[in-house]
Amino acid sequence: MKLDSKAFDRAVATAVAAAENGRFSLDDVFSCLPDAIDPETVKLRLERELELNDALFKSPDENIYVVRSKFFTGRKFLITPGESEIDHNILFPGHRFCTFCREDIFPSEITVFGQNDGRELHLRQFTCPAAALMPSHIFLGSEQLFDFLVAENPANRALLGRKFPRCEAVLNVFDLEDFYRAHDFTLGDALLVTVKDWTEGVFVFSYLSGADRRSSKVKTWIDEFGRAVEMVIDRFGDYLEIPDQLRWAFFLGGEELWGAESGSLDEFYRDNDRIEVSFTNADHTVLVRKIAAPEAETVEIPDNIGISRGRTETLDELLTDIKSSLKAVEIDAYIFSCCYQNNPDFDLFFRRCFGIKKLSFADDAQEVVFMNYLEDRWETLFARYNPHADQPKAELRDRILESIDARLELLEYLEEMNVAPEQLPEAAMDKLAEVSLYFRRLLEVLNSENHTLLEEESEAIAETIAGMGEIQAEQIEKIHSYLGF
Repeated sequence: MKLDSKAFDRAVATAVAAAENGRFSLDDVFSCLPDAIDPETVKLRLERELELNDALFKSPDENIYVVRSKFFTGRKFLITPGESEIDHNILFPGHRFCTFCREDIFPSEITVFGQNDGRELHLRQFTCPAAALMPSHIFLGSEQLFDFLVAENPANRALLGRKFPRCEAVLNVFDLEDFYRAHDFTLGDALLVTVKDWTEGVFVFSYLSGADRRSSKVKTWIDEFGRAVEMVIDRFGDYLEIPDQLRWAFFLGGEELWGAESGSLDEFYRDNDRIEVSFTNADHTVLVRKIAAPEAETVEIPDNIGISRGRTETLDELLTDIKSSLKAVEIDAYIFSCCYQNNPDFDLFFRRCFGIKKLSFADDAQEVVFMNYLEDRWETLFARYNPHADQPKAELRDRILESIDARLELLEYLEEMNVAPEQLPEAAMDKLAEVSLYFRRLLEVLNSENHTLLEEESEAIAETIAGMGEIQAEQIEKIHSYLGF
């Protein structure tokens, strides 16, 4: 007797219904097949169809399948609204919920109830610059993001022309005005969300104060979740779409990824140093490993130099310790620019990054480690630089570096004028920091060897750079005007 699809579906449904804690084995499915079917003759087909079933996970260590609805329902995770969302009393559904429910449920189809009052959150229409969506929508993947936005409002079809950052998007958002007001909600506070029903996309949320969140715990969570995503990459390569990569990461990563001491997906995107978003082709966005940064242990300190009193664990920590506003990804961008221009003048590169003033090293040992970091990175990137592959990215990268030059010039000028941080307009400085963060995320893409730049993507990034550059210029002008310079 042959196994038809109906018999297979009935067998799987019976095994799932009888499964304890949502777990069952291939043998459990065999036992539910008609007696006339020999399990060995259909084993390969059953395994293949079970592995392709998007309602199931397969355990990596044993021949066990786990029902996703059973795995996710009851789990607790965090959402950290951004400053703009708090200012406008809203919450973008974005990628925040999609990992934790059935994949065919759109973000605005999510149902959310307050835990304390049992009231359902209402949606309202909201218009904002399309570029502002990325931090809370990036893990939808570009293919799903555009489908979602067009389905939200026909006006969003203009975004398909790839003039993304200059366009405004119209979409449905959750109205959290009463909730934010009741808890005096500020940046760093979080929503503690419980998966009520994975199949239907129903969630319950409550307030979690930022004062109750330890940064060390969040940092540990970000690192552990990065390891889990790497496990997914190792297992599936670039086959899965991002939301499913994240679902698998939560499944493979262990119990420590859940609960009030975890981090949010937004925090993972912003602060992780292991994973980045990349494109394998025009229609498929995936999470991949970042290019490995130089490790602290590869830097040697001469015998006549002692252990530094300053920070030397990573280049970013060292840069912060010496009061540089640059990050490692920006320094890589300056090096790539020198590579593209075929300019091997290390001193010129150094002056562009740090000017001619003496840096604030804690001691000679920290300075040695710092210079070794820079020289090792300089030699590494020059040695493996591929001008043909980098050519589509180089001009875009240089445009970003022009804006970074302007930021560094402003900060150097403020330092020369002895302007204290408390003398500066807070709103303008916050906006300047947002632009800097956005540029760093773009540089991660442009610096990545894993990312091949598509023509239409290049146009979108060029528009983004121009738009963000204008925002930065406006903030710099506001700062000068505020201080009367």
